[in-house]
Amino acid sequence: MPEEKRPPSPYGAPGEPPLRHVFRPPPGGHGDLREKGWVPLPRFALWWFLLLVSDLVFYVLLTPIWLGLRAAAWVAELRSRAVRS
Repeated sequence: MPEEKRPPSPYGAPGEPPLRHVFRPPPGGHGDLREKGWVPLPRFALWWFLLLVSDLVFYVLLTPIWLGLRAAAWVAELRSRAVRS
């Protein structure tokens, strides 16, 4: 039976001392997301810029439009009920 490969523990193997830097990949570790390193600053800035723009579009532009449409539908429903009765 083949032996299962387990991802390396960030705290070291049992019986070994813990790693010096817990958030760095262990020696010889593969597949660990921490191996990728830091996000480049331009990409990080672009992410936050797009997040800010999308929040502004949704909350500042689209929400008032949606609320206005709902208010118009509510007024139309009240008028149709008043005409029927």
